[in-house]
Order: sequence, then structure tokens, then C-alpha cells
Amino acid sequence: MKYDVIVIGAGPAGSSAARVLAEAGVHVALLERAKMPRYKVCGAGIVGRALRILPSNVKESIERQCFSARLHLLDAGLQFSVTRQEPLVSMSMRDKFDRLLALNAVGAGAELREECHVFDVSQEDGVVALKTNTGSLSCSFVVSADGSTGSIPRKAGWRETRRLGPAIEWEVPVNERTLERFASAALFYFGLIPAGYAWIFPKGSHLSVGLASVKRGRIPLDQSLGQLLRSVDIPLGDATVRHGAVAALRPRSDALTSGRILLAGDTAGFTDPVTGEGISFAVRSGQLAAKALIAGRFDETLVRKEYQSTVEEQILRELRSAADVAKLLYGPAAIRNYLFRLKGQAFCEAMADVMGGKTTYHELVSQVLAYAKRVLVPDVTRIFSRPAKD
Repeated sequence: MKYDVIVIGAGPAGSSAARVLAEAGVHVALLERAKMPRYKVCGAGIVGRALRILPSNVKESIERQCFSARLHLLDAGLQFSVTRQEPLVSMSMRDKFDRLLALNAVGAGAELREECHVFDVSQEDGVVALKTNTGSLSCSFVVSADGSTGSIPRKAGWRETRRLGPAIEWEVPVNERTLERFASAALFYFGLIPAGYAWIFPKGSHLSVGLASVKRGRIPLDQSLGQLLRSVDIPLGDATVRHGAVAALRPRSDALTSGRILLAGDTAGFTDPVTGEGISFAVRSGQLAAKALIAGRFDETLVRKEYQSTVEEQILRELRSAADVAKLLYGPAAIRNYLFRLKGQAFCEAMADVMGGKTTYHELVSQVLAYAKRVLVPDVTRIFSRPAKD
């Protein structure tokens, strides 16, 4: 079967790319390894900057809206709260959310091929050939959006230049009384483990809780998360479902295209290094990949230049500034806690505006640096002037 474009992975990046292409009249197939709806390890807290660029009907997948967020610095005994008139985080589940995005792509004219596993990919004479469990497919271009652990980049010859970090997420059934205690706010906890944070997200009838670290190696994630839940009196019964995951915390340092293959979403490492939120940049990168193919008129050179330039302008620049903020949050705890004692509430308010799409990390970093210089904290300015360590 021959297509103009094959998109691999029906997550936010892949479905967004397929929808934009189909709306432009491109003959596009959207491949998904599983049968949808399928579970995906993800907090699925949809922030305002994502909602701004998503189709309006994604609201059908939202189970709960949180107008408040609370940040706990456990190792400093500090707590901050932010409230807005519009939702700070809209809670969903990725099985519902991803299925809705895929159906949007289908509604625009894309062909969804579920339970389709790509075994191999090759390029020759302007054609990309795919070997799958459902037969051989070919196309002019591929958008690889098969996630942080997807195999397509490796099969196509990319080296692994992203930084990957471990994460766990538990889906915890609770009684109505416990759910009501946590129903009004998205909760974030720092200081539980080095270079990481935990979250508690209220969903429609249960709690999604998790813990992630920006460092590699053996970290007692399960033990630490269990300790936190006991401290806030969340019971863990036999019905608790536990999952592990790997999150991409730094974009690829090499090319985002190889011949006629483009990388998008977690596959490219487009995840917020501060919060681990990846939906915003996944959707944006999928849209940009599709628009680059259309603007480049399916010319390999033009497509590559268009995609690289628009991703640089709209994603990579912002992720570099986000990495600077991450150095502050996940660097020396003493410096982080000192600054939070001075300006913690202002920082949380600014972060709420970043997540809401009302400002950017680039603007936030400029403000933090200006303040750090005024209060004469040389260690802070050094954090922002040296490369992040793995």
C-alpha cells in the first residue's frame, strides 16, 4: 500500500500531524501499535498552553478541572498555592484523550491502522519502505512519533542523544471521602528524592499519582512514592495499578530529520524538562512536521529546512530556557530553597502563566537572572551559565 505520508504513533504528536496533513488533502496513514483506546503512562494533566493548540472537542475527554495548584518543598517545609479563574490543569486519561485525537485525524481523512507494528524501515530513491505485521507499506515521507521508547529512530540510524529519566505512575482507586480531599488542586512535591518530584492528580473517580527523576541510575521511586502517599493518608489497596516509564528530558542533539523521516514529540525529546509535561510540545511538533511537509512541497531539502527552522523558533528555543529553570529546581537544594523563601510565590505565579501559555520560559529566565544578580547570589548565576549534567 502506498501513501503520501505515514505517521507512526497515534499519540498527541502523531495524531496532530495526521490531522493537519489530512485536512490539506494529503493521503496519510496513522499507524498505532496497540488497539485503541489503550493505556498510556502519563499524568494526562492538560495545561492551558496545550489546550490553546488542540481541537476544541478534546474537552470531551476531560474528567476534572483544577483551578488551583499547590507546590510543596518537603525538605524546606515550604508550601505555595496558585489559583486562577481558568483551569490550571485539566485532568484526563490518555486512553480517552489519544483516542479522541486519533478520531479527529480520521474525521479529517486520515486512515488509522491499529495493531500495526513496524519491524523495519528503509529509504531508497525517494521512497520510504516499512515492513509491518500487516504487510509492506511505502510512502514519500514518515513522521516518527512513536514515543520515548520507540524503535523507529534506531532502525533509521539515529544515535541516542536524548537524556532519559525514570518515572512511575500509579492509578489509585479511593473512596469518595479521599477523592474529595484531593479533588480541588493539582499537587506537586519536591524534596522527596534528589532531582525529582512527585504529583497527585485527581481524576474522575480515582487518583493518578507519580514520581519522576531527571537523573539516571538506581533511585527508590516506588519506596519514596509509597512513603509520600502514607504521609498524606492515601490508602494503597490491591486494586492499585502500578506502571513504570521512561521520560525524554532533553531534545536530541543531532538532526530531527534523516532523509525522508521526521521526528516529533517524545521521539525527538520534546518534553518540558521542568515539569515533564510533553503534550504541549508533542502537539506543536506534530503540527509543525505536517506544515513543513506541505510548505516544502514534499521536497526533501525544503522540508528539512522548514522543519528545522520552525522547530528552532517555536520549540527548541523555549526548551533551552526551560532547561535553565530545571537547573534551578533540580540543582543544589540549598540554593533552590533559599530562593523559594525569598520569591517562591512569585515564581509559582510565573510558572502558572507559563503553563497557561500566557508567558514563556524565555521571559521567566530573564526575570530570574535579573533578580539573582540584584540579590547577589553568584552561585545562582553560575547554575545558568554552565551546561546541565546528566
